[in-house]
Amino acid sequence: MDLMTMSLLGVVGTFAVEPLAADDKGKENWDGSVEFSAASASGNTENTVLGLKLDARRVLGRYTHDVAAGANYAESTTRDDDGEDVSAVTQDNWFARYRMEIQTGDRTFIYGRARYEQDSFSGFESRAFLGAGLGHSLIENDRTTWDVLAGPGVQYTVLETPEGPVPEDFEDSETEFALYAGSDLNWTLRENVAIEHDLDVTYSEENTTLSTEAAIKTKLTEALSSRLSYKVTHETDPPVGREATDSLLRASIALGF
Repeated sequence: MDLMTMSLLGVVGTFAVEPLAADDKGKENWDGSVEFSAASASGNTENTVLGLKLDARRVLGRYTHDVAAGANYAESTTRDDDGEDVSAVTQDNWFARYRMEIQTGDRTFIYGRARYEQDSFSGFESRAFLGAGLGHSLIENDRTTWDVLAGPGVQYTVLETPEGPVPEDFEDSETEFALYAGSDLNWTLRENVAIEHDLDVTYSEENTTLSTEAAIKTKLTEALSSRLSYKVTHETDPPVGREATDSLLRASIALGF
């Protein structure tokens, strides 16, 4: 059973702090969400999937602080020929990101961005990125916001030591110049239904990482909403023995307070 199927089985729950009302935005308050999701499947194979995500944003005059963090964990348990339970972790990753924006015009801003991530199954033990650049709001109205940003940076990567004989030219870490580009789209399709799409591209000479996530969020009541998202991450030159593309389909229920 793959992870995409697991995410739709069992128990799925999410607890979130809903964004502030439109009248409160821009008044030096934090606006964000905290989301927890869980999925479980039992039978011949037992699967457990846990996810945690934080998004927070605060506007202080011309300055905007944007914080994001998240973690995913998945474990599968089967029985061998002797009837013994055999457990294997199939997903274990987390990330943290901070971005500061300084407004320079009605829709234009400069930014600084830092991100750190660890993933036990990507072949990249850890990656850190630090950069700055220019951003612009292509669309900004009551129904739609669409921001794009791009700029240079430095990326530091720690690679996992490959199994078996280690090549003589293997280097377990590297620091290189990188270019970043991103897109954040939020579109209110109709009352109580919103479309979200995030795109991140980090280019370097050794490898380019592309991550895209699309989601549909439906408000059920004043406090409850449902969210269905699909994320794809692609590496142009993954470590030896690793797949180039990972995907994750997640369904959740959000409780606002």
